[in-house]
Amino acid sequence: MKKEEFQDDEIDLIALIKQLWVSKKLIVKSVIGFVALGVFVALFSPTIYTASSTFIPQSSSSSGGSSLSGLASLAGINIGGNVAGSEIPPSIYPQIIQSVSFKRELLEATISESNSSSQSLKDFLLIKNEGFNPISTIKKYTIGLPFTILNAIKGKDEKVKGSPNNALIVSSEEQELFEELDGLLSLSVNAKEGFVTLSASMSEAAQTAYTVKAAKEILQKTVIDYKIQSAKELLSFNKRELALKKIEFDSLQDRLALFKDGNLNIVDSRFENELNKIDSEFQIVSAVYQELNKQLEQAKLQVSKDTPIFSVIKPATIPNIRSAPKRSLIVLIWGFIGFVLSCGFVLIKGPLLNIVKEISA
Repeated sequence: MKKEEFQDDEIDLIALIKQLWVSKKLIVKSVIGFVALGVFVALFSPTIYTASSTFIPQSSSSSGGSSLSGLASLAGINIGGNVAGSEIPPSIYPQIIQSVSFKRELLEATISESNSSSQSLKDFLLIKNEGFNPISTIKKYTIGLPFTILNAIKGKDEKVKGSPNNALIVSSEEQELFEELDGLLSLSVNAKEGFVTLSASMSEAAQTAYTVKAAKEILQKTVIDYKIQSAKELLSFNKRELALKKIEFDSLQDRLALFKDGNLNIVDSRFENELNKIDSEFQIVSAVYQELNKQLEQAKLQVSKDTPIFSVIKPATIPNIRSAPKRSLIVLIWGFIGFVLSCGFVLIKGPLLNIVKEISA
């Protein structure tokens, strides 16, 4: 029984192969047609260049904390009591590059400069989108035709006007640019080795490298600002308090000098009493002023201590070789698709015609 079933399967397989062999001309023509289409797609696909930069985020507090403490102790300053700012782990970096503030700042970054003018990433993307792309047009009116018709029926949504200064409102134009940024910029974090790789893929080699460089600088600036936020606020507070106390210190110093100069030849108890009062007040203010000076230097050291250090392992460079399209691979894929579709058509044509005849009868 099993042998008969095996023979039946073998006969069916041979029949299928014969059916394909009979229609070999159709299959060959289909493959040639799809290969030609693949050549067209490969030739007109936009050239893509990829640039990347790899760096290791390090906190300077771990490496330089002891040396800073030793340096501060020589000046009579103790920085052990200050609380360091919050740490941003590298796993949060992908969330940073998805933020509206990051994308807006990156869009305004300069990615090419000439003697007469400079070009921002926003201008580059807008000019690129205005150009004619045959592949995109073909996709729009072939594979994407149903979506094109639906969008035409729905009509265009009303444009939302936004402002770079308003983080709550994102305009329609900004939203389109943000979505394009998501496609060209990528960030990967190697938690095991502790390094971060930031890469971009664009149609121009030089602009790609400058985009990666600008994105890395903005990312590092964001991390540093967040990390030293507490220390900077403390530094600003100490500067304000020191400025106010300096006014009081200078005023009392002048008052003490004027009192002494105005009573050079007078020696009595009232003079001594008033002089002691002014001098005591001056000593107190002077002590507070000196302490605030120490705290100001301490806050400055704390800012340096909390500032993260980014060790660049691989800087962004202008790529010389394109990363896409892989033209030979595109042609092979289209040829394979043509072969599979033509074989499928040949195999299901007969049963499909029989079903249609049965329904019609």
